[in-house]
Amino acid sequence: MSEDGWPEQEYVAYLENERANYAWTLRHYGDMSADEAVEAALASYPYEPPDAPYRGLHFNKEAWYWAAERIAEARRTDPHDFPDMPPEYPGYVEPGVIEPSEEQLAALRRKLDGE
Repeated sequence: MSEDGWPEQEYVAYLENERANYAWTLRHYGDMSADEAVEAALASYPYEPPDAPYRGLHFNKEAWYWAAERIAEARRTDPHDFPDMPPEYPGYVEPGVIEPSEEQLAALRRKLDGE
């Protein structure tokens, strides 16, 4: 367990998932190549050591929204004009769902595993 109480393995898994979701959005909506999107995701989501102040603060918003802001800034448009996340987005959760059901979580895991 890290100093912030977040198990390291869980933090790293979450970090990798957010990087993947961010890169997916940049590839599909930001017209970036896979390599450019991965590079941008690594820069946007650097590993933070367990003793870093505010570790994981970047996770306060879904990667979709951070990527939307980046794309909108590059295009000089309003991020609020960005489309809602589509069902094919890897981190998609149906609108209005406050807490995903076990079935939805299982579907998300399958999607993230490429099934």
